[in-house]
Amino acid sequence: MKKKLMILGLTAVIGAAMVGTLAGCGGTNPANVTKITAAFTRPTTSGTYGAFNELVANSEGKTIDEAREEGLDFAACVQTSNETGTVIQDVNKNPNSLGYISLGAVAANAELIKAIKVNDVEPTVDNIKNGDYKLARPFNFVYNTQKGLSDLAQNFIDFINSTEGQELVGEDYIGVAENPVEYVPYAGTQTTLTLTGSTSVQPLMNDFIVPAFKAANPGKNFTINVSGSGSGQGESDAVDGKNDLGMISREMKSSYDGTLTSVTIAQDGIAIVVHKDVNITNVSFDEIYNLYMNGTPIDCD
Repeated sequence: MKKKLMILGLTAVIGAAMVGTLAGCGGTNPANVTKITAAFTRPTTSGTYGAFNELVANSEGKTIDEAREEGLDFAACVQTSNETGTVIQDVNKNPNSLGYISLGAVAANAELIKAIKVNDVEPTVDNIKNGDYKLARPFNFVYNTQKGLSDLAQNFIDFINSTEGQELVGEDYIGVAENPVEYVPYAGTQTTLTLTGSTSVQPLMNDFIVPAFKAANPGKNFTINVSGSGSGQGESDAVDGKNDLGMISREMKSSYDGTLTSVTIAQDGIAIVVHKDVNITNVSFDEIYNLYMNGTPIDCD
């Protein structure tokens, strides 16, 4: 049976309660919503935030990232949601809004939100593979180049790239190993592994990879700590030697070239999500840009 990613935990619920509802959005009957007038974004440390801003551009080709670098701020209708689960709760509580999350987190939360087309293309694994769906980004590990990988960290990556690991990745994401082979269990003595960083990569680790890795090594008593606080934290922790592997949901920042080494473990789509009952099925890059940067409402279908 296929296991789905359920990332709505206590932290997400508390975060949603703290954010509350946006003015003009909260309490609106989703069936009566005719315009999307508000949006949720992620903190600047989030890899999903970085990838979203780099990929979304207006009709003139200017990306959100470029507009932000010019000193432009988000429109007043945009609020920050700290984690993926918080975005889902906030969008559900505010039917006049939209947000963006990892595609892998959509199916398990279909009772709250739905993903819509972008530029008339469905956000599916096949459309990401063939290049039609443009809101896509890599999931990477980073590690301290000078320190190198521990034997256990290397074996953990080998598991992800193995036949079994790629099957697990393929449940909700896209595997990147070209010629996966059978996994060889870990033969070393290290038993503790620490991963920090992206909250988008965290569910893939906790729900799929870590349990299967432990099961594939029945004679080992591993302690694998996985904590999510943003891709930026994953990078800085790797620099400071506070983790074995930093999780980032975008390309590694160029400022870390020579200091960190990046390893791609999967590809993921970024889904634009709305309340499950709102009558909108498609949005363009230009409409997304103008909502976030100019506060321009988006007409529903």
